[in-house]
Amino acid sequence: MTPALLGNLGVSLALAFSLLGLALALLAYSQGDGRFLKGAKALVLPAFLAALVAFLALEWALLTHDFSLAYVARNHSTQDPLWVTLVTPWAALEGSILLWGLLQTLYTLLASRRALDPWRASLVLAVLFGVQVFFFGVMATIASPFETLPNPPMDGAGPNPLLQNHWMMAVHPVLMYLGFVGLSVPFAYAVAAMAVRRYQTWVGETRWWTLIAWGFLTAGKVAGMWWSYEVLGWGGYWAWDPVENASFIPWLLATAFLHTAIVQEARGAFKAWNFAFVTLAFAATVLGTFLTRSGVIQSVHAFAEGPVGPAFLGFFLLATGLGLGLLSRVSREVRDPVAFRLLSREGALLLGAFFFAGWALVVVLGTFYPLLAEAFTGAKVSVGAPFFNQVSAPLGVGILLLMGVGPILPWRRPRAEVFRNLYLLLAVLLVGTLLGLLRGYTVGASLALGLFLYNTAAIFLLVREGVLARLRAGLSPWGFLGNRRRVGSLLAHFAVALMGLGIAFSQAYRLEAEKTLYRGQAWEAGGVRMEFLGVRALDEGRRFAVEALLRTDRFGEVRPRLHFYPQMNAPLPAPKVLYTPGNDYYFLLMDFDREKGGWASVRLIVTPLVFWMWVAGGLLALATLYILWPAGRPEELKGVSPA
Repeated sequence: MTPALLGNLGVSLALAFSLLGLALALLAYSQGDGRFLKGAKALVLPAFLAALVAFLALEWALLTHDFSLAYVARNHSTQDPLWVTLVTPWAALEGSILLWGLLQTLYTLLASRRALDPWRASLVLAVLFGVQVFFFGVMATIASPFETLPNPPMDGAGPNPLLQNHWMMAVHPVLMYLGFVGLSVPFAYAVAAMAVRRYQTWVGETRWWTLIAWGFLTAGKVAGMWWSYEVLGWGGYWAWDPVENASFIPWLLATAFLHTAIVQEARGAFKAWNFAFVTLAFAATVLGTFLTRSGVIQSVHAFAEGPVGPAFLGFFLLATGLGLGLLSRVSREVRDPVAFRLLSREGALLLGAFFFAGWALVVVLGTFYPLLAEAFTGAKVSVGAPFFNQVSAPLGVGILLLMGVGPILPWRRPRAEVFRNLYLLLAVLLVGTLLGLLRGYTVGASLALGLFLYNTAAIFLLVREGVLARLRAGLSPWGFLGNRRRVGSLLAHFAVALMGLGIAFSQAYRLEAEKTLYRGQAWEAGGVRMEFLGVRALDEGRRFAVEALLRTDRFGEVRPRLHFYPQMNAPLPAPKVLYTPGNDYYFLLMDFDREKGGWASVRLIVTPLVFWMWVAGGLLALATLYILWPAGRPEELKGVSPA
């Protein structure tokens, strides 16, 4: 048995089990026969095991340097360290699709264990098996990770150096895939609910699954921003790159759903919006994969290209057509039964969801406009960061405003005492903004400071209200921590406000300086005095490294690097980043004396409050875990027997 044979066997079995499972699930729905449903459920675990066998076969080929596989020959080298070898399966197209397929079978396995009525369970399984059929079908036909070479090389080229230059690449793609794939389950629940015309019970279960996917997507986005910050050598964390945008769109749509789902759970409204947001969020993951893997764009993130573009585009159209087609069929039945006021919690939640959805639409238009313009007119145009920044800033401000006022407002109509809190919040916003202006901050940074204080004050008011209510009832004041959804959402809102503050200040007050230093020469910039001591060359096997030795008065010796990989003509920077709560100090080696090491060009970038953005990312992950663990099980499912 060879890795190629074992891998192809795993992919073929996973495809066969998925096809059979799809057929049985559809028969269970159409015939109303529970025996077919049991048969479909029985195939979930074998499909997962077959996918796992295929994935382990690829790992086996990589660990044993089996260059008879084209994927291993293109993306692996005997010089790769063990951790790079282990993460190489998601370093290129075919392996990343295999990882997607494996995670898809895992989500199907988990979803099949949830309690649902037989009708919806059949359709949920049918949709998830259908997604599996697509991915394993792609692997079996046009993007096999187990294609063999007639004349294997003695060694391979190794993965893209950008992927092996930082440990974060071991984490970021997996988190993103867990988020992308996770959105297939809410989509399956939505399709099932619309098909069987049961519009209320699905939303609690779907919100739970969406929150899991949203949590992984959030963690993946923050990890990607951190990777970009430490690897690409430009001292930034977000560039509105098409691939960044492609993963941002489903995050925005999933966030919109998480807010409107609250209204449906509480008041039974916004059913149509919820079906639309869930459908579009899942479709956006497929569209983003098409954008990333088809080769239609040039991006520093587009590591994996191949002939899969038309297949993913067709699958995107199929998923969108299925979800929106069903929504069109039931549109009369999911109309909102009651009117609502804008100045109410449901009004704020819907308006917030519109902001998120509108932001997603803007990102879609900005990302795809150059492609459409070139396709229809032949003209090459670009839509850069200035456009996205200009349209995103007011949307972000609107979201931060609604984030503070929304939880304060009651359902239906505000009471008189609520207005006192609203006036207090507006006063905090005004004072915070004026305080920033008086300190000489820019208008944007001052507004960000005001919005941060405004949201912090809103959270304080809500916590105070909860604690006082418990004290009046003779209960422990700490009992409010047991309301996981409430506490988790407040923590998430605080994290978003903190991230907004970090983004505003890091964009407004970035300081950048560059100088060529000769050995023994000192330089002071950004409040740091540094002396250049020389350069040191290191042979690290898979790469050649050169580091500048800088003695600083604040941080001791600092060693920014340049990495030279045989696959690349230009060196890759490995900046030394020193994080402090106030400023980040980003030391970058730009060039050096290649003959005697007598000089080096050094760039220093000082950026405020970036540290707090990573803290905010951690708080968002913590908030998600707090909501989900352990009381996140949908209440309506308790006591329901599995179908």
